[in-house]
Amino acid sequence: MAWLPSILIRPQSGALIVLGTSALGGAAYRFLSTPDDSESSSLNPHTFVPYTLISKQQISPTSSIFTLRNREGSSNSQALKDIWKQSVWSVQLKQPQLQIARAYTPLPPPVGAPEDEHGEAQELRLLVRKEEGGEVSTYIHKLPEQSTIELRGPNVECEVPHNVREVLFLAGGTGIAPAMQVAHALNGRPGARMHILWANRRREDCVGGRNDSLQTPVSGRRWGWRSMLGLGEPVPAENTAPPAEKQGIIVKELEALKHQSQAHNQGLSVEYFVDDEKSFIEPANVARHLKISTQKDATPPKRSKVILVSGPDGFIEYWAGRKVWVAGREAQGPLGGILSQMDLRGWQVYKL
Repeated sequence: MAWLPSILIRPQSGALIVLGTSALGGAAYRFLSTPDDSESSSLNPHTFVPYTLISKQQISPTSSIFTLRNREGSSNSQALKDIWKQSVWSVQLKQPQLQIARAYTPLPPPVGAPEDEHGEAQELRLLVRKEEGGEVSTYIHKLPEQSTIELRGPNVECEVPHNVREVLFLAGGTGIAPAMQVAHALNGRPGARMHILWANRRREDCVGGRNDSLQTPVSGRRWGWRSMLGLGEPVPAENTAPPAEKQGIIVKELEALKHQSQAHNQGLSVEYFVDDEKSFIEPANVARHLKISTQKDATPPKRSKVILVSGPDGFIEYWAGRKVWVAGREAQGPLGGILSQMDLRGWQVYKL
C-alpha cells in the first residue's frame, strides 16, 4: 500500500525543535521564533490562535475533556470537515510561561451534535491526562473555565485513504482519541469495519465499557499498562453494554459511534482491557481478529486493511517497535515488537 511506506517521515512544523516524543498527544516543542503579526484568527498550522476554554468534563481523577471555542468566532469549518473525513490529526497547545507546546488529538464531534459556522463547528474537544512532571498537561488542568488557550494546527499525522475498509486499532489510554477519529472517518464508508482493543490502567478511565466479543482466556505474553507481565488471565466479559447512565463519557461516545456505524457499514466493535482487573491485551486477541478478518475476506473483493497503534511510547514499542528520528524528523522506523512476529499478510501497520 503506497500510502504507508516502511519509513514514513513526518516533517517538522515551522521553526521548532523537537524535545521529546510519545503518542499523539505527546510530542513537546520549544519555540525559536515569534508568530507572524499577520496570523489568521482561524485555526491554522502556522500561527497560534486564541481559544476560550468553555467547559471541563472530568473523566477520571487524572483525565478530563476540555472543550475549546475560537475566541474571535472565526471558523475554517469546511477545511476541518474535509480533514475529519480522511485523517488522523492533532493540534499543538501552547504553555505560554515556558514557551513550549504539546500535540493533542481532538475527539470527534459527538454523534448528532449540530454542525454550523456559528456553533459546534468552532469547538474542539481535547482528552488530556495529567501526567506527573508534564508541564503542558499540568498547565491546562489548572486553568479555570473562560481561560484563553492558544492552539495551532491542524497537523495531519496520517491519512486514512478511501480504499481502506478495515482497521484494527490498538489503543493505550488517551490513544483512544485517534481511534475515535478513525471510527468517525470510516462511518461514511460503505462496507468499512473497525475493531478497537483499548487498554487502560483503571476501570475509572472506561466506566461501563463492555466487550463486543468475549475475551478468551489465553496464556503467553501480554501488555499491561504497568508491566509487561500480566498477573492473571483475562476474565470473560459480558456481550452487552450496560445502561447509558452507568457509562462514562468516552464509553457513551464509543457506543454512539457503534450505533452510527451499524447504519452505514459493517460496524465498529470495541474490547476493553483494564490493568487493575488483570485484563491485558494479548497477542491472541490480535491473532483472533486477524483470523476472523481472513475468513470474512475469503471471497472477493479484497479489502485494504490497516493496523494502527497509539499510546505511550512503551505501548507502541511493545507492539510495533520504536519510532525513529531521521534528519530531525519523526519516522516510522522498521516494524518490531509483537506484531513483527505475527502473520500480517494483507495488513499494513502504522505507529501513531
